[in-house]
Amino acid sequence: MIKWNVIWVIFTVVLLSGCWDQHELSDISVVMGMAVDKSNNGKFALTVEGINAQELDGKTATGFTPSIVFTLEGNTISELTQKLNIGVSKHVIYSHMRTLIIGEDVAKEGIDDFLDYLERDREVRDDFNILVAHGVKAAEILSITYPIQKSSSLKLHAQLKSMVEHWGGDPDVRLNNVVQALASPGRQPVMAAVSIKGNPKSGESVDNLKKVRQDAIVILDSLAVFNQDKLQGFLSLEDARNLLWIQDKLKKTAVSVPCNKNDFFGLRVYNSKTRIKARMEKGTPVIKLKIRAEAYLDGMQCKNDLTSVKTYDKFENLTEAALKKQVRTTIQKSQDEFGLDIFGFGEAIYRQDYQDFKKVSENWDESFKNAIVDVQVRVKIRRSGIRTKSLISNEK
Repeated sequence: MIKWNVIWVIFTVVLLSGCWDQHELSDISVVMGMAVDKSNNGKFALTVEGINAQELDGKTATGFTPSIVFTLEGNTISELTQKLNIGVSKHVIYSHMRTLIIGEDVAKEGIDDFLDYLERDREVRDDFNILVAHGVKAAEILSITYPIQKSSSLKLHAQLKSMVEHWGGDPDVRLNNVVQALASPGRQPVMAAVSIKGNPKSGESVDNLKKVRQDAIVILDSLAVFNQDKLQGFLSLEDARNLLWIQDKLKKTAVSVPCNKNDFFGLRVYNSKTRIKARMEKGTPVIKLKIRAEAYLDGMQCKNDLTSVKTYDKFENLTEAALKKQVRTTIQKSQDEFGLDIFGFGEAIYRQDYQDFKKVSENWDESFKNAIVDVQVRVKIRRSGIRTKSLISNEK
C-alpha cells in the first residue's frame, strides 16, 4: 500500500509542477520582429523590435512609441540573441516573433549561418514570415511607424496575410518552407521582398503615426530569387503572383485585360486550379501546365454588350491569352535570367518520372534552362457582378 501511495505522490507532483521556465509578463520583452544586416566591419548586425504593450492599448497609451528597436553587432546570431540585455532591461523571448527581415547584403553572402540557429533553437517557432529587404537596410524596415498597426512587424505580418488572401503577390514563406527548398534537388528558395516608399528617417518618428499621409511606408516590393542559400536577384510582384498560379497556391486575385487599345475589363478570380504533368524526353524536361480559373466581371470600360454570350466568349479568350503570356514570361525569365527552377518542376518530375530525374538531379537547374514548357489556360466568367449593362456605355 505504501508503495502505491509513493507512486501516486510522485505522479501528482509531476502533473502539478507547472511550467519550469515561466516568466511573469512584467519581466519579459516580447520580440515581434527581427532584422539581420551586415555591419561596416563585416559582422552581423541584429535588430529586434520589442513591443511596448502599454502603447498598443488605446486605453493605456501615453503617446510614446509603441515598440522599441534595438541593434547589436556580433559574430553569430545565436550569441547576439542572448546578449541583447546589454541594452534591453527585460528578459527577451522570441516565441511570438512574426517577421524576420534579411538584409540584401546578408542574403547575397548566404543565409545558412543564421537559419541553422533559428531552426535549432527551441524558443523560436517556425511560423514567422521571412522577407528580404530590397534597396534598404533590414533594420530600417522595422523602424517605420504605422498608425493602424502600431508594431512594424505586426503590420507586415497582417499586410502579407491580406496580400495572400486577396491578390497573391506574396509566396508566404516560413522557416520550414526555406529549409525544405534548400534540401530539395528540384526547387530553389524564393522570398517576398520589401522596401520603403518615402523618407525612412521621417518614417521612424512618432509624428508619422499622426499624419493622414505618412512620410514613409513599407511596401511589398518584389520576389527575391535564391540559388541555394544565396540571393541572385529579384522578380516583379506580377511574377510572384504567376509563381503562385503555377504552384496551385493562388487563392484569389484581380486581373485587368485590354479589350481594345485604350479600354480594359477587370476580373475577380475567386477559384483556380493548376495541374502539372512533367517527364523527361531524351534528356530534356517536358512540362505541361493546365490552369483552370473561375471569375466574375469586376469592372468594365468596354462597350461590349454584356447580355450577349459572344461577349463572354470573347472576354474569356482574351483573358486566357493574357494569362498564358504572363505565366510563360515568368517561366522564361527564370530560365534565361537566373537559370533556376523556383517553381518546383524538378519536384514534379521527381514524383512522376523518378528514374529519369535521378540522372539529372545533381545538375537539375542546367536541365531546367532547356525545359520545354507548355501552358494551357481555361477561364470561365460566371457572372457580371450585380449589374449587366455598363454605366459607362450607357453614358456614351
